Amino acid sequence: MKRSQHVLLFRAVARILCVEDSKEFQIYLSSVLREHALIHVATIGEALRAVESGKDSFDLILLDVSLPDGNGMKALPQLKDALNNWIIPIIVISADGDTLTKVAAFGVGADDFISKPPDSSELKARVEAKLRWSNAAGAKTSIINYEDISIDLERMIVEIIGNNGQRKSIDLTPFEFKILKLLVGRPGQVFSRDHIIERIWGVGKYITPRTVDAHVSHLRVKLESSQVFIDTVLGAGYKIIKKESSTNSGNLM
Repeated sequence: MKRSQHVLLFRAVARILCVEDSKEFQIYLSSVLREHALIHVATIGEALRAVESGKDSFDLILLDVSLPDGNGMKALPQLKDALNNWIIPIIVISADGDTLTKVAAFGVGADDFISKPPDSSELKARVEAKLRWSNAAGAKTSIINYEDISIDLERMIVEIIGNNGQRKSIDLTPFEFKILKLLVGRPGQVFSRDHIIERIWGVGKYITPRTVDAHVSHLRVKLESSQVFIDTVLGAGYKIIKKESSTNSGNLM
């Protein structure tokens, strides 16, 4: 049985990671969600360490935007990557509840958004709804398939599957693997170089766009025998598509 099904069917109490530096709001969350087990951390760094050391022990993450070591939304992609495809909802909580902030939160992968101070009944309802959703979705998808590409997330193996079912392994570097996983996760979606840098290397790392270009160039060579192509969208970034639908396959960078 998948982990999240086990957790929510046999353990009614969910484990919720709360990334919030305000002691008063921590107390409020613990009061409203008192039927669940809340684990409180106050910084992005603490949240990443908690997720990396126990990603399979959390059922949901509540993430504040204004934290002592940075913007929670900018760190959200890092949290998603640290979860390594575990289906754990992340709800962003912010005192800035305008439309642009909400759109930005969903744009970086938030599963829901709650404005501060939240109504207790709304907060509880949204948390319970996301817990039910993650339970239904299952805990982890260990294999991602797109066209003739198969990505084994647990073993970090990428294979090209031929028409006869024969599998050919592709030797990728860790960064090439992460970029391919990101693109294949949303075929056809354009990822800017800055977005790729944030998702793969993390916020605050000094990585140039040319570094992304170099990794994509190497990936293209290794995927030459497959049915997919990493397409350049001029002025925007990269997307992965089927070769026959490529209108830009002559562009390298």
